[in-house]
Amino acid sequence: MSTAPGHLLTDPAWVAAKIDAMSHTWGTDVPRVAGTLWWCMVASTLVEQIAVAYAAGTPAPVAALGEFDCVVRPDGGVEHAEFRRVPVDAAGRSVRSDVGGETGAAAADEVAAALRDTLTAVISQVAAVSGAGIPSLWAVVADAIGNRALDAGSPDAATRLAADVGPRLPTPRFVTVAGRTFVRRASCCLVYEAPGRQMCTSCPKRSPADRAERLAAVRLPANPSRTQAR
Repeated sequence: MSTAPGHLLTDPAWVAAKIDAMSHTWGTDVPRVAGTLWWCMVASTLVEQIAVAYAAGTPAPVAALGEFDCVVRPDGGVEHAEFRRVPVDAAGRSVRSDVGGETGAAAADEVAAALRDTLTAVISQVAAVSGAGIPSLWAVVADAIGNRALDAGSPDAATRLAADVGPRLPTPRFVTVAGRTFVRRASCCLVYEAPGRQMCTSCPKRSPADRAERLAAVRLPANPSRTQAR
C-alpha cells in the first residue's frame, strides 16, 4: 500500500496511471471498463465514512480534496480515505451532521458541499481519462452510498445524504427480495465486459425476474451489501 494526497484524484496523469493498473488486474484493454471499475472502488471509499456517520448521527468528515489522503493498493485501487477534519462549532467541538439548528445545519452543509465538489471534480477527470459517461459515474456514487448506508443498517441515511449532495446525484433505491433489503442498482460496473467475467447478481442489465431470482438465492455474509455488486 502507498499513500497519496486526495488532490491527485483530479490529476489526469495520476488517474490515468491508476486506471491503467486496474486494467491489468482485470485483464481489459478498454479504458471505459477499467475506469468504471476503478471508480466503483474510489466512489465507495469517498462516501463510506460519511454514509456511516449519517446513519449513526455522528460527525461526518469533510471530503474536500485538500482534507484527506488516499491509501492506494498496488493494483491502483483506492482502499481507504484518511480524512483530517469534521466540522466543529464556535467552541471547537464536533457537531453532528444530522442535528437541526444553526450549527447542525452548517455542519451538514459543509460536509455535503465538500463531497459534492469533490465528486464533481473527480468524476469529470475519470470521464475525461476513461471515456465513461458522467451520468453513469454519478449513478455509481448513488449505489455506493446505498450500499454503505445499508451496511450501517440505515437505508434512510442514503436518501438523506443524496438529497444533501444535490440533484446531480440520483436518489439511492432499495428493493426487498425474500425478506431482505438490497440496493436496486442504477449503475453497471461493466465487470462482465472484462475477459472471463459475468454480470453481477444485482446488475441492472439483468431482467427483473432473473435479478430477483438470483438475489433470493444469495447467501449473505456478515457484510452483505459489499458483495451485491458481484
